[in-house]
Amino acid sequence: MELRSILKKCMLDFFLIQAGITFAIGVIECIGTSTSGAAQYIFFMPFVYAFFCVIPSIVVYSSKELSIKQMLVRKTIHFVLIELIVMLISYKTGVLASTFMRIAIPLSAAAVYIMVNVLEYLFCKLEADTMTKKIQCVREKDDKR
Repeated sequence: MELRSILKKCMLDFFLIQAGITFAIGVIECIGTSTSGAAQYIFFMPFVYAFFCVIPSIVVYSSKELSIKQMLVRKTIHFVLIELIVMLISYKTGVLASTFMRIAIPLSAAAVYIMVNVLEYLFCKLEADTMTKKIQCVREKDDKR
């Protein structure tokens, strides 16, 4: 995998994570108790969470093709690291004050993680299908010659 594609994947992960976190924060605020008078930094929290959650992506990087078992192990480690990062940031910012938030935040992180991985799979599948069609067109042209 070349550096350009790695950076592209990390940027895609960053924006998907940030969008998912922003949505999760909105849902949690609607369901949970309102934090009226919240500090201004709260609006930057999706960016902070997304930035730090992209860093563990190094765990799933490999220059060679991985087996399904190897990828599952790496994805599990990746998920655990992301959960730890989310909980650490939440603890440091004082968000984990209530029991509801101590349950809602890890569940939200898991939901965002699943969403990001499903969307990534769909994007990769779309790209693979497009390449397959291009290869089939080239083969058909060669067969006609």
